[in-house]
Amino acid sequence: MIKEPSPESAGRLGGSVISDRVVAQLLAELRSGRWAGADRLPAELDLASELEVSRTVIRDALSTLERAGYVERVRGIGTVVNRAVLSLRNRLDQKLEFYPLIRSYGSYTHADGIQVSAVRATPELAHSLNLEPGAELICIRKRVLADTAPVIYSVNYLPRALLGGQDPGRLDLSGSVFEVLEQVCGQQVSSTVAHIKASCGDEGIRSAMRLGPDDAMLLLDEVCYTRLCRPVLRALSYYTNFFDFSILRKLL
Repeated sequence: MIKEPSPESAGRLGGSVISDRVVAQLLAELRSGRWAGADRLPAELDLASELEVSRTVIRDALSTLERAGYVERVRGIGTVVNRAVLSLRNRLDQKLEFYPLIRSYGSYTHADGIQVSAVRATPELAHSLNLEPGAELICIRKRVLADTAPVIYSVNYLPRALLGGQDPGRLDLSGSVFEVLEQVCGQQVSSTVAHIKASCGDEGIRSAMRLGPDDAMLLLDEVCYTRLCRPVLRALSYYTNFFDFSILRKLL
């Protein structure tokens, strides 16, 4: 997962906060600011002077942009802007969160049908979360709507131990599960490994999503990890054809 940086997302690694701020500033300038029509960025020294940061910060920021595919640094030419990638929306190779994603389509987003239950980890779930089979998990199911149309059905499994002594039935689970992990469990997800496949879903999911007999969904089956490479969440998200996703595949 490549997460597009923002000023708020940095902060955890000391000096990286400045680099992340510069990344966010450069992206804004490339999309609608002073370099909106440019096919190349200025030289590193010139960028450092304009943004009033060190050349090291500029190099770090450009490396981040290059890894995400927004620019390519070519010896003898400079930093080339990839306009096609800048225009992509809803990238599967970057972090996706339900509510901002749906709002980007101009729709009102909300969740209903929230169900919380305690379950025991099957061998497959236990393996994905590095737990013993039979370990207690909390399963959170909900339907997410864009205006009145069901567009996502999510099934999330997290280890019961992460909640400490808190009662999951008393938590506000209408928002992002990542917020629950961070604010309630003290766990911040930094990466996910996702398997993508077509899925018909079971009868309960199909009914909740109002699917026709020939309708399928896109299933993102993800294991989410902290910066310490610890798995803390198994997330199954079923997306309808309301969405149009894109993915960048870098070959070099």
